[in-house]
Amino acid sequence: MATLPTHTPPLAALRAFEAVARLGSLSRAALELNVTKSAVSHQLRALEADLGVVLLRRGGTTRRAQTTDAGADLLSSVQQALTLLASACRNVRMTAKGRTARRLHISANPSLAALWLAPRIGRFIELHPDIDVQVYLHASQDPAWREQDLDLAFLHMRDEGPDRPAPGDIRLMTETVVPVCSPTLIDAASRGDPAIFTRYRRLEEKHVASPETSWRTWWKRLGLRDGDWQDPLVLSGLSTVVSAAVAGTGIALGRSPLIDEEVARGGLVPLVPELRMAGSWGYVIRMRPDRPGDPALPALVEFLLEEARVRSL
Repeated sequence: MATLPTHTPPLAALRAFEAVARLGSLSRAALELNVTKSAVSHQLRALEADLGVVLLRRGGTTRRAQTTDAGADLLSSVQQALTLLASACRNVRMTAKGRTARRLHISANPSLAALWLAPRIGRFIELHPDIDVQVYLHASQDPAWREQDLDLAFLHMRDEGPDRPAPGDIRLMTETVVPVCSPTLIDAASRGDPAIFTRYRRLEEKHVASPETSWRTWWKRLGLRDGDWQDPLVLSGLSTVVSAAVAGTGIALGRSPLIDEEVARGGLVPLVPELRMAGSWGYVIRMRPDRPGDPALPALVEFLLEEARVRSL
């Protein structure tokens, strides 16, 4: 039996993969990395050959690179590793200048971390270069408080039931669900017609106790006939749904404000904008009760609360 390789691929190849997956094209990745487009393409081919899997689907009608299932799994780990490396290098530079960075450890679910939190943490660090923020991921409502020495966590909760907020939780934002798609999928003149939902593939997030993210709920609200119903493509996690929608795979039920960055960037457009539903869930900030006081934490909380007040939709 052949032995699987144990070496880690070159960092340059992993950075190239992350940039193409995040930016959607070889050209944009090459510009950001300050290398040629052919160099990025070569690094991607070498990485896929090394790992033995296809990570990105390139080309197609949308001309935007899209991660495969294996690529999506790798992307999350690569982005977290690059963030840790960037933080470590930044701390070394600050130490060399005689300054010590204050460090905050926070945790969020993958969808919030990728779609809403990551760009805002970047902006916060630009405003507060002496504060280092490390973001961890949790898949349930029970973050690893002790293991990861967390200062705060962002929890996805409902107002009623066992998942409701606890005393002391800070409400961050509520959600609104709205149908969205890539602007290349449906022309602007057709987007207000409810019949479009019968003509294009529909994408659905696998989400528990959230009727507004189910196309069955929307089918009734739109007044569409049961005879026109076709089962949607069900995907796990909103970030996966958003990636598929941006790539032109179909129409998605997006949760604002998590999709607001992609809408502002032009990767997604709302369909029938006047039709939207209030979400059953929202996000709260929960701080570890026994953590020592640090003025860096209130600064982060205040910044994110202000960001949550800004809506693009």
